[in-house]
Parts: sequence; C-alpha cells; structure tokens
Amino acid sequence: MMLEDKIAAANGRPTGFDYLRLALALSVVAVHVFQTGIGDEAANAYLTPAVRPFAACILPMFFALSGFLVAGSLVRTPTLPEFFALRVIRLAPALIVEVLLSAFVIGALFTALPLSEYFSHPKFWAYLLNIVGWIHFTLPGVFLDNPRPNMVNQQLWTVPWELDCYIVLGALAFAGLKKSRTLLIVAIVAAHAFAFYWYSVHEAKSPLIAKAGVLPISFLVGVLFYFYASKIKWSFALFGVCVVVTYLLLRLPNGDLLVAFPATYVTVFLGVSNPARNQIVLSGDYSYGVYLYGFPLQQAFAHLWPGLNLGSVAAIVATVCFAAFSWWFVERPALGARKLLKKIKWPARLRMPAPDRPVIEDAAVRK
Repeated sequence: MMLEDKIAAANGRPTGFDYLRLALALSVVAVHVFQTGIGDEAANAYLTPAVRPFAACILPMFFALSGFLVAGSLVRTPTLPEFFALRVIRLAPALIVEVLLSAFVIGALFTALPLSEYFSHPKFWAYLLNIVGWIHFTLPGVFLDNPRPNMVNQQLWTVPWELDCYIVLGALAFAGLKKSRTLLIVAIVAAHAFAFYWYSVHEAKSPLIAKAGVLPISFLVGVLFYFYASKIKWSFALFGVCVVVTYLLLRLPNGDLLVAFPATYVTVFLGVSNPARNQIVLSGDYSYGVYLYGFPLQQAFAHLWPGLNLGSVAAIVATVCFAAFSWWFVERPALGARKLLKKIKWPARLRMPAPDRPVIEDAAVRK
C-alpha cells in the first residue's frame, strides 16, 4: 500500500496528522519543562546521549509535517498570492495575539521596572516586531531571575525558518514545481549544502542554532513526500528501520544534518494513519496555540514556583487552556477569511502551472 492509498482510505482526511501535530507541540512544552524549571545547564544533564534523540527529532518532524501539508495547500491553490495569503491567515492572527498578550499582560505583570519605564523602553517596542517575524526574545525587566533568565518566548526562534520555507516553496512553484519535480530535488541538495555551511559558521557560538539547517531540509523533504505519495510505500518494516536510523543519527555529533529523510518517513507514516477520532482532543487544532503559549506561560509559572514541581504541571494545563482560547477565538474565526480569497479574480499571469499528473486533492487536515 502506498501513502496515497492510505490517505484515500481515510477519505482524504486521516486523523494521524491531527494527533501528531498536537503530540509534537506538547513534546516541545515537555522539553521546556526542564529548561524553564531548572535552567539550561541543569536541564542539559538530563539530555544524555541515549535521551537526546527523543528531543532532537521533534522540530525536524514538525517541519516535515508542515512541508507535507503545505504542499497540499500549494497544489490546491491556483495562484501564488492566494497561497501566501492563506499562510498569513493561518499563522499571523494567533501570533499577533500571543505577542500582544506577552508584551502588554505577561510583561507588565512580571517586569521589575516601573510600568512607565517598561512601556517606554526600546526593548518593549522591539518585542512587538515579533508580529512580522523579526524575532526578539526579551522584554525589559521581565524574568530576570528565572532559572532560564531574560527570555520571554524562546520558541519563536523557529518562526523565521518557517516563513523562509514558505518563500522557498513559493519560488519553486513560480519556477514550475507543479510540473517538474527536478526543481525540488535540486532545492533539497542545495538545502543540505546550506545546512553544512550554516553549521560550520554557527557551531562554536550555538550548537542548537547551528543544527537548525535541518529544518528547511525536513520541510522540503516533506514536500517531496507529498508529490511522490503515489510511489512511496506505507510499510511497518520501513517505518521501523527509519525510527532506528533516526535515533542512531541523532546520537552522532553531526547526525542532525542527515536525519531529514528517515524522520520525514516516520512523520508521514504516522500522519497518514487513521486512528479513531477523539472528539475532545480533535475538536480543534490546538497545536499552534500550544506551540505559541507554552514557553511564556512556563516562564511565568517558573518565576512564581521555580524548579520541577506542581507549577510545571500547572503551566502545561494553562498552555492547553490558552491554546483552546487561541483556536476558538482567534485562529478559527480568522480562517473564515479564506472565503474572501476565493472571490478574488487574480490576473491570469499570476496563475501557477497545473500539476502534470493527479495528486492528492484533500491530503489530511488542510493546513
């Protein structure tokens, strides 16, 4: 059975992607429990060589999942302006609200500065640039004495990488990706070259950032899997092999840069599976809200109750609550704007080439 067959068997909407997105988002929060509760140095003691792969695979899988689903959106969208507008509608509203709440509520509550000085400080205004993807991590006087000090929302560091992936995919589509897969292969090779260059430049300064080059690779490989879903087998044996290879690669010093293909197979294998739908868990797409609100709420609770304690659990519960708020009152209403996009008559010259063969029309939950 091929990946495409699994998706068709689920009537184009397998629940695996829904569960996987939420599981990955909660995994990010779980990893940050240690960082926010006891600080970087103490948290690193838990990341033994045997444990590290379980944390290191999360973001590559996130980006692979995004690449697979966004590729489906690209195929269904006739013009690039509409494609990019859909990405803005999906990402921007929740990000804007989270940034404003962090700056005007969390920051105001936890700053050590007088409020007049806080709201007039250049760092306060710089933090608002997070809304447009220009990421700043600090607010004046906020979380200065936390175990992870002077950091409001570390998780936002991936936002520019995600935006860059969309731009690259749009450029490939403009160049004819829908008709020629060769462009995608070239892009993946180029992304590997970029990743090794990026690693060589940033290794000494920040090992985490140095290995971030795997994220665009994983995204593009996710796109590749989407376009070749009719040729890639859904195999338990291959899944098991890829799990082992992913784990072993992530135990190597530079194995992160080679993990995209096996990690993407693991991701898509799980995504196109179709476990029974839980009406509570899958009542909405809470993963983005969990991803956005996890770190600042963990920092807030760690400020009040540092350490690994009930405050850590309360932070996770609060994160889920804020994620539900984000979905029902921000993200879901904003998605209604998609209907307006369909009414716009774009100039013919902006239309992208039609795909050269039938592709998955309704892959998974549309992202």
